[in-house]
Amino acid sequence: MKELRQHPRLLHRASVNLTFTSGHTISTHTIDMSNGGLFIACTDHPKVQEGDILNVIVNGIQNPVARDIKIIRVEPGKGFGIEFVEP
Repeated sequence: MKELRQHPRLLHRASVNLTFTSGHTISTHTIDMSNGGLFIACTDHPKVQEGDILNVIVNGIQNPVARDIKIIRVEPGKGFGIEFVEP
């Protein structure tokens, strides 16, 4: 199968806080990352769909900044792939 990704993936586990449009916030972690986005482990989340906009904060870094993200792929029971939304 031909690889269609624009950016190579790097396996990386980082703690993140996600805030859903409902205002519900959860703590979880990333599975991998690239220049364009993240795959976030999230098996216990409110119902989400491709195209939903969430807010993410990556923990463990100095002066973390909240970023808007867009869900681009949902894998039930595993999590979802996101891309960063440009401000």
